[in-house]
Amino acid sequence: MSNSILNASINVFGTITSNVYDGVLNIHPKEDLIIDHIDGIVYLEARGRMSSVKKQLVTFKIDDRIVLTKDEAYEIPFSFNLDEDYIESYTGKNVSISYSCEAKIHVNEEDLEKLDRGVLTRMKSFFTSDYSTKISGYFNKFNNEEQYKIGESHSDLKLAFNFSSALIIALIIAALYIFFLIGLNFNFHGFHIFLLVIATAIISYVQFKIKKSRIGDISLKTSNRENGFICYVKPARNFSLNKAKIHYRIVEKVVDNRGTSSTTYTEAIFKSPIKPLKSRGSSEVEFQFPENKRLASMEFEDASIYWEIVINGTHNGVTEKLTCTIEAYKV
Repeated sequence: MSNSILNASINVFGTITSNVYDGVLNIHPKEDLIIDHIDGIVYLEARGRMSSVKKQLVTFKIDDRIVLTKDEAYEIPFSFNLDEDYIESYTGKNVSISYSCEAKIHVNEEDLEKLDRGVLTRMKSFFTSDYSTKISGYFNKFNNEEQYKIGESHSDLKLAFNFSSALIIALIIAALYIFFLIGLNFNFHGFHIFLLVIATAIISYVQFKIKKSRIGDISLKTSNRENGFICYVKPARNFSLNKAKIHYRIVEKVVDNRGTSSTTYTEAIFKSPIKPLKSRGSSEVEFQFPENKRLASMEFEDASIYWEIVINGTHNGVTEKLTCTIEAYKV
């Protein structure tokens, strides 16, 4: 379609009533044209550091046969229903999720020669009898509710694997290997590297399990409050994390499977103020919800947003971290 013959644009309004979206299709023809009918299609699209996704959600009728007069402007209103369970629009560092509305304008066969169409479009129409042209526009889908809610539950925080400790172990093993290589004058072999990697992995795992048992367990219970939530933190009697502090963060996670191997990207998109925990016994800490209302828990294809409780402290002079996820939704 050439814009010099048929100019058109589509706009979906942001106002939503009972999941009904209103819109208008603007058409300004430069020739007299007969339109057999106009169909509407709504798509959900996701792009970024992930395989691009485009899903057709809704089809609907915009209008039936219309006779367009040259140089007159037409505004054709329409509406469609969109299930509230579909995820909200989102734009982050590694992924964007959006909605588009497409108008498929079916031009009467007798008027096709008035349109300056390309060879490929002509061939498609010849083989499929598809005498249509498409106009699309993007719009946002947001949940207008103003309040977050936390899934109230009991959880156990898990000790995060400390890669710096594993690196130190690897350096020590490498230094010992070099010492024996030089001191005992034995020949280097590529298989030694494999053995060193296996040894590093085994020692790091054993060291992690020992450290986990020495630090002890800690449990979490959450409950909602107006504009926020409370964390009830209960450590075991043998809990030995010094100068423990707590906060929560909201994380965007995207898994990129486009190459021969997958790569995971994470980005903290919100971090709460850090608050201290009692050195002994249980603690009760209250947090406020973020002002940004577009950060509820979400999972779509290879992208997700999750809320995470984080407790930091030191053990034997090394900074350690315990985490657990909580569900956040809007009501």
